[in-house]
Amino acid sequence: MLNLLILVACARAPVAHDVGLPPQPGHLTILHTNDLHGHFLPEPAEWLDGRPAIGGMVRLEQEVRALRAQRPEGSVVLLDGGDLLTGTPLTDMELEGAKGGAMMKLLGRVGYDLWVVGNHEFDKGLDNLAALTRISPIPVLSANLRAPGGERPLLPRQKTSEVLRVGDLKVAVIGATTDALARLMNARDFSRLELLKVEAAVRAEVARLSPRVDVVVVLSHIGLDADRALARAVPGIDVIVGAHSHTRLTHAEVVEDTWIVQAGSYGRSLGVVDLDVSGGRVGGVRYQLRDLLPAEATIPPDPGLVAMVDGWKRDMDGYYGHRVTTAPALLGRSYHHESALGKWITDALREAAESDVAFYNGGGLRADLPAGEVSRGSIYACFPFNNEVKRFGIRGDALRGVLLRNAMAELDEKRGFVSVSGVSYRWRTVNGAAEVVDAYVGGKPLDPARLYTAATTSYIAEQWEKHLGAEPIELVTLPVTDFDAALAHAAGGPLIAPGDARAVRID
Repeated sequence: MLNLLILVACARAPVAHDVGLPPQPGHLTILHTNDLHGHFLPEPAEWLDGRPAIGGMVRLEQEVRALRAQRPEGSVVLLDGGDLLTGTPLTDMELEGAKGGAMMKLLGRVGYDLWVVGNHEFDKGLDNLAALTRISPIPVLSANLRAPGGERPLLPRQKTSEVLRVGDLKVAVIGATTDALARLMNARDFSRLELLKVEAAVRAEVARLSPRVDVVVVLSHIGLDADRALARAVPGIDVIVGAHSHTRLTHAEVVEDTWIVQAGSYGRSLGVVDLDVSGGRVGGVRYQLRDLLPAEATIPPDPGLVAMVDGWKRDMDGYYGHRVTTAPALLGRSYHHESALGKWITDALREAAESDVAFYNGGGLRADLPAGEVSRGSIYACFPFNNEVKRFGIRGDALRGVLLRNAMAELDEKRGFVSVSGVSYRWRTVNGAAEVVDAYVGGKPLDPARLYTAATTSYIAEQWEKHLGAEPIELVTLPVTDFDAALAHAAGGPLIAPGDARAVRID
């Protein structure tokens, strides 16, 4: 009986990879997710009352299978917008020679047809990404990510695009990876690839494919604002399935003649795009963003997938489920402003490096730390990158420059705030511009001529132009990661948010 259930759960009409049929009227359903970041279990939905845990791969597969049964046979494709890696310990586990290999197994089991390379796929290194795509059960797309020289795809199984035969329709799916990779990955790996501008790469693929197909889809990992710009710049795109900005689009946007959709993050919701196509043109478009509540499942789960997920959860819980301490109250994060979690992790880095000051980027804070029992796993969720801790020198005038950049980030919210420890400052606006009024290091006035010691992560040290504006002096790598530093700092007792205000606006 169990084997029968597994066969029924996994059976689906295949989507053919073929361009041999003339245009025909028909129906197409695009199911889509994005920015999974290794989240294979239910996760809190902060937009719903009570923050219930929803989604997860088991629940996602149920919804996909139910929708396939409701639609015309062979008319459904399932796409993912990238950033499969970094977010849970699952993506640090090695499977078939690749960290994150479990995500490849999950894509295959759930029944995905295509995925696109996101920036966080590079977090474990370019060689690991190549190993990951080599074991991928499905093609991976990116039109603008190339090997040096620009002619060949960079990765095994990577294609610039794929033409799917969906019923009697021919559907072109073009991949696009953010062209801001230079500031989102390490410089050594970036030097080993060539990255074309998204607009030019997509335009070329649209021109090549649109005469041959009924529908043109861009599977994009560039963010909602960039999706809008792409729709304005490149005619002929019917649908952009987006990612990167983690946007929950409850209604599809229309820019020019292009529909834009995106499904939030962490597999908590499933986007459903239904298109009626006739004569090579898209007619009616209907869109839903379905929150994957456990109680709304209409069919039994796939027993094989349940066993797979439960096994990985047990493996993770063996280490990451260990209790470290407690937190009397939630430590929240912020991208543009000072936050409790940002102050706490910079204190941890300064302690680990025995430095005067410390820095941590707002984008590196990946989850709030909830009140209650604090496990290794809950700390990992906040700091999943395992970046090395770096110690270096920074002159007082350069440190003051970091503080001014922070004030500007708070003022215009156009860049991320860099959390600080060991330093406090007051700032104001003068004629609409930010100005640092005074600053103190270790309780003493900041000395512009002094060389202070500082701690940060390998990510900030490498991206110093973006985050600090001053090159680190005599950079030293310490034998700990930010996660290690956080665990050591948490072991000292209850995890309490630092009470001091380090960035104070006085106007």
